[in-house]
Amino acid sequence: MKGGIEMDQKGMQKMAVEGMRSGMLMTFNTMNSVQEQMEKMWKTLLDQGGELQKEGEKVMGEWLDNMRKGREEFRRNLEEGLHKMEGLLGQE
Repeated sequence: MKGGIEMDQKGMQKMAVEGMRSGMLMTFNTMNSVQEQMEKMWKTLLDQGGELQKEGEKVMGEWLDNMRKGREEFRRNLEEGLHKMEGLLGQE
């Protein structure tokens, strides 16, 4: 009986980790789509902006680069945490 309970716990733990990973990936995919749409909108606005166009493009480029770097760093940290969790649960 005890062996069956352990298997159920491991199965539930595995499902929980898989659910977290799936949720994380869906969140990042949505975030990427939102950021891409925002970039298109800003580029359109800057193209119509006249004198402020060059300075605006520079500021926007720096901001978007920082957003991408931060997003990727956050994603790597979450993946690393999930990988460690899987290791602790013996799911590697």
